[in-house]
Amino acid sequence: MENLAFTQARYGSVTFVAAWESGYVEPLCLVTNMALGEEACFYYKQRYGIETFFSDQKSRGFALAQSPLSDPVRLSLLLIASCLAYLWMVCLGVVVKEQGILGVIHRRTRCDLSLFQIGLLWLEHCLNEEFSLWVAFRLPPVRRLRFSVG
Repeated sequence: MENLAFTQARYGSVTFVAAWESGYVEPLCLVTNMALGEEACFYYKQRYGIETFFSDQKSRGFALAQSPLSDPVRLSLLLIASCLAYLWMVCLGVVVKEQGILGVIHRRTRCDLSLFQIGLLWLEHCLNEEFSLWVAFRLPPVRRLRFSVG
């Protein structure tokens, strides 16, 4: 459905998308200002990673929402620094999982933490135990995957 108006204020024009993928009982309904429904579905699928990043920056990690900064230049410098620290924590989380040492800082039966949260816990553990830290943004080599086009 295209060229619709939305809400009593008649915001529009909007596009209504109902995506019903196999295996789901009900369709996913989206209202968007994007012209193409396929584009809206593509960006909607990205939302979980984006929301995780925002919550790690704001409430579950660096608490940037509580920063008293209002100067745009200082705030942008804080955001740059926090994004670099975020990358470092994610890299630490990857290393912890790849080396099989997650059980040192988290339960062994099930993990519901993001790589960022794992890295942050590992950082805290290393600081508490006075261990040396791996400080780098380069991940260890990973196996190369082969793709065939056919």
